[in-house]
Amino acid sequence: MLTTQRAKVTAYVVAVAALALAALAVGAGEVVGPPSASGLIVFLLVALFLEFGRTNLQHGAQGSFVFVVHLAALLTFGPFWGGLLVIASALPMELAQRHAPLRAVFNTSQKALAAIGGIQLYVILGGSVPYTSVESDLLPFVGMSVFYFSANSLLVSGVIALNSGKRFAEVWNQNTRGSFLYDLIASGFAILVVWLYQRFGIAGLVGVIVPAVILRNVYGMYHQVQGQTKEMLELMVKAIEARDPYTSGHSVRVSAMSRAIANEMKLPYERVEQIATAALLHDVGKIHEKFAPALRKPDRLTADEQLLLQEHPVKSAELVGVISGFRGVVLDSVRGHHERWDGNGYPDALRGEQIPLGARIITVADTVDAMRTDRPYRPAASNEETVAELERCKGAQFDPAIVDVALGSMVVRSMIAAPQDVRGLPEAAPAYEPPKRRSSGWMRVLR
Repeated sequence: MLTTQRAKVTAYVVAVAALALAALAVGAGEVVGPPSASGLIVFLLVALFLEFGRTNLQHGAQGSFVFVVHLAALLTFGPFWGGLLVIASALPMELAQRHAPLRAVFNTSQKALAAIGGIQLYVILGGSVPYTSVESDLLPFVGMSVFYFSANSLLVSGVIALNSGKRFAEVWNQNTRGSFLYDLIASGFAILVVWLYQRFGIAGLVGVIVPAVILRNVYGMYHQVQGQTKEMLELMVKAIEARDPYTSGHSVRVSAMSRAIANEMKLPYERVEQIATAALLHDVGKIHEKFAPALRKPDRLTADEQLLLQEHPVKSAELVGVISGFRGVVLDSVRGHHERWDGNGYPDALRGEQIPLGARIITVADTVDAMRTDRPYRPAASNEETVAELERCKGAQFDPAIVDVALGSMVVRSMIAAPQDVRGLPEAAPAYEPPKRRSSGWMRVLR
């Protein structure tokens, strides 16, 4: 299987490289005259500076503000010389990082293909090279920018999906949708760079370095904050699950399945991320000391202990609400993840669509993971038993539409069927012999 995957990635990279070379060859046939050598050199130096200031994104992707200089060079020198500048600035970075040859070829080729294709579209739409004015060239420039970022994100997401085995939509969502508009707006700085170069020559272009440093730092801080927030949330979850040795990794798995269900429902990217965050934090209230004895108890809970644990959604919501950005969808989803479609849940006894959509999704994912996980008082349910129980309880505990989406999705069904160590973080093997399966309901209070 790995050999087949490697062959697909190689074929993909070769195709992208061939298309990039073909685009460059087409651009060579359109060269009118030699550009300013000093201008090309300074553009290249600024581009190299930004290339070596990349910011790490998810799934191993990287980003920087070098695209501003690339777009400006294309507007100034056209597809051939601009394309060569893109290659000349990207390749040294790949060599410096000692990337595998296949990766180096792909990273350089996809940038060149997106850049040259973008400037070709700009010319087709009536844009002039070199760039003339906002009045005549703005709309072609917008088209060029949309093509550039679309091609770049699609090509990069495609190779990551092939290499990692993840779904293309998932990779594209996590690496692109949150920043696409941001990058598109930032591309307008390319026009400023062109204007400075046309107005002040080399001195104006050198002056680009200062705002470039500022933009690069802002861009880096944006992604750094994202990464630190995610790490903080995961740290909180690990602290909670340290109290409950039987549910290590539970929140991560519930978050992954909730994200998958939300994606299958075609929800907007922002809503998917909010639901996935809420799922990660749905049990955060269990960090309170009063829940510790019940969480560590190896036997079934008494009625009083079950009643005590029913307070954890409220406690979780209180903690989540401390972060202002989580108030609203995230908080409501956390608070409502033990509500039932028939109104017999807690803490607010909401019914049907009164329950926040995120909470309804998390309820399904939370229950599935609890059923598919060994506990001291009972072994895990089989895949078939889990699916049967979801069908039986839809319309009672679960939103029927969400169950239908989950069971109708190959992605979600594979997550349900997967062994525990594949569905999420591996759990420690229980130091006990699980009792024989009992016929009592799976849908009791989930610990």
